[in-house]
Amino acid sequence: METCDELIKRPKRSFAEAWLSDDRYKSWIRKVLSDNSLYYCTICKKNFSCNSTHISRHADSAYHKNNIKANTLLSNIDCKNDVDLPIKKSRKSVFQQKWLDIEQFKFWLREVPHDASLFLCSICDKSITGGLSQIHRHAKSKTHINRYKKNYIEISKSNEDSNKQTNKSLLSFDGRKKSAEIRYAALIADKNIPHQTAKEILSFFQHVGKDPNVLKSMSMGRTKCKNIITNVLCPVETDRVVNKIQNTKFSVFFNETSDTTNDKWMTFVVRYVDPETLDIHSQLVKLINIDAKDSSAEKLFHAFKDEMWKLQIPFLNIVALLCDNVSVMTGKHLSFKKKFEEVCPHLLTFSCPCHSAALAAHAACTKMPAYCEKFLKEIANYLNSSPKRSTIFRELCECFQEKNRKILKLCDTRCLSHYLCIKRLLEYWDTIKYSLTEMIVSEKTNSREYLLSMMNNVEIKAYFLFLKYILNFFNAFNAFFQASETRIHLLQSKSKNLLSQVCRNFLKEHLKSFSTNIVFSLKKNQKAVNEITLGSECDEYLNELTQNGDIDIVRIVRENCLTLYVTAAEEIRKRLPVNDIFLSKLQVFQPCVKNLFDDNNRETSFNDVSFIAKTIGSFDEDALKKEWIALPSDFTMEEKQSLSKLNFDNMWKEILQRRYTNNIVKYPNLRNILNTIRSLPNSNADPEKMFSLLNNLKTKKRNRFSSASVNAICVFKSALKTRGETAINMKIDEKHLSLMSADKLYATGAKKDKNILRLLAADVTDIAGSSYHK
Repeated sequence: METCDELIKRPKRSFAEAWLSDDRYKSWIRKVLSDNSLYYCTICKKNFSCNSTHISRHADSAYHKNNIKANTLLSNIDCKNDVDLPIKKSRKSVFQQKWLDIEQFKFWLREVPHDASLFLCSICDKSITGGLSQIHRHAKSKTHINRYKKNYIEISKSNEDSNKQTNKSLLSFDGRKKSAEIRYAALIADKNIPHQTAKEILSFFQHVGKDPNVLKSMSMGRTKCKNIITNVLCPVETDRVVNKIQNTKFSVFFNETSDTTNDKWMTFVVRYVDPETLDIHSQLVKLINIDAKDSSAEKLFHAFKDEMWKLQIPFLNIVALLCDNVSVMTGKHLSFKKKFEEVCPHLLTFSCPCHSAALAAHAACTKMPAYCEKFLKEIANYLNSSPKRSTIFRELCECFQEKNRKILKLCDTRCLSHYLCIKRLLEYWDTIKYSLTEMIVSEKTNSREYLLSMMNNVEIKAYFLFLKYILNFFNAFNAFFQASETRIHLLQSKSKNLLSQVCRNFLKEHLKSFSTNIVFSLKKNQKAVNEITLGSECDEYLNELTQNGDIDIVRIVRENCLTLYVTAAEEIRKRLPVNDIFLSKLQVFQPCVKNLFDDNNRETSFNDVSFIAKTIGSFDEDALKKEWIALPSDFTMEEKQSLSKLNFDNMWKEILQRRYTNNIVKYPNLRNILNTIRSLPNSNADPEKMFSLLNNLKTKKRNRFSSASVNAICVFKSALKTRGETAINMKIDEKHLSLMSADKLYATGAKKDKNILRLLAADVTDIAGSSYHK
């Protein structure tokens, strides 16, 4: 019999490679890579101890033989019936950290690295498959109990050492987890990190922490972080987008803005179709820092030309330009547009339809009495500027069972915000009026009395009801062209439809299908003042006023609204592409069976295709015509119906991805012209989003970024958003890793004479280009 002094453990039996060739075992025995003392049975789907007697015993066991019969029966049924039978999935136990804190197991239970289906007994020096029930079973086994008694002295000593640990180390797993969560929340609060990013940051470190050694060896300081963004992430993303647009047609967006430190920037944003996936991408190539003292058209174009030269992007690939409607960009003489056209003769220039619609709406709204806009501003300031008034308003909303929503403040630079402000004001009209009346007891001020008197003025509500009706048309138009999917082919028809929506309210019936050259201000073309349509809510309200005897007020309101209609119609026709021939021809590519797949109309419809090809330039018209004529015959009626139900982008992606059996593209010329059309801009929404990135990046407290850092962060964030990736799932390739060497990561540009450096290249970490001086 063994004594307590005999502490030498028996050597474990390891896996024998000969078992893999043994006829008795080779069909089902497999080696467990993570533990050489175990083998795996493919029949029973379990791990077992490597003991020769155990292997033979397992092979002869009823459990193993029954599993063989069950698998054979299932295989026979599959062969006969060729039917997929549902296979019962075995539930695999996964090791849990909280088991380590169970008192009766904590001194010998250990986790097996890289295999969550096993647990290790440190006393028996044995890895076992299973969950908590198997742990209990092992703890009650005779072998374990005997070894436990033999090692009692060592365990007692280990116990004494563990009792000397700090209270922190004695915390249970659940306690340690809660302690870590408290510290993490404390960090969020201490560093003013937005709460909504807490989950994303935690997910990131859980992802990195899968390899604890990597996490422990990481180092990151201010300089290294800045250099990784500027010298690794940004160059890789810039190269990716540049490699695409060097070989495909694209549109460029230009817009100017300034940040909190009055640095002036110009966006260089491109919209292109990926030649491989045929997906549309809008991405920032460079945020160009420009000289605020001289931002003339010549200087702006010179800065852009420098970037094109440094990145080696051919000007001939630029198909369209979209920029602000300011004179420096789109003026008739010496503008950015004119200088661009000298380099790109086939350049298509577009004004942002959303901006144009906003200007038209603003011009029309000036025909309303000035007190309407004044009231909108003052009522929002009055209710929102005082905690007491806000509380009274909130309590009244609860009494009237209304949602407590803030009264919106009017934005002077965003004319289309008028619609949302007016809509919210009318929703809470009675509540606001009642709250002003209640405040008269505790607060007597001139502003409150003025606001209440304005709300009692029946005329002002009529104007707001009318503005809600008419501005909704502009708002819907604006929202439609803010989308990222291709909608340029609908711009002319939507512009004409917006004009029609306005004109049908005040033009005579016989002018319903009006000519775009009609004179809107002529009285003979207009309906009688009492017959013009002001929207159902406004018309109903004016009828009530008429019944109450306020006939003169109704007449004045209608006359002012008619003036607004006339101004709106004139501005829409002036600013939007109502009569643009090129844009009207683009409708030939719309997802419509009658237009797109009509066999009898191919020659006529190709005239529109030919006009588009000539306008853009550089297309083989004969080859394009052959593909256009053959297009309907390549699809069945069911396929045509299915394609016509898709949106513009998805339909053409389906068509243009078709290939011959030898993998050659079936419609190469149609593919080129459609890729060019899909790259045309809808609106100026993408550069506006870049301004949001800039404003979020450079704040009053974070205002010392270099121009290179600002550009790098904006370029990287734009690229991530374009691909729909995050920091966790973004792909790190060899190019990233190659730039992490010390000589490249901490590289600095050579110092140059300040006299020949332009302000747009003031940051030494920018890529060096050609310098000019007079």
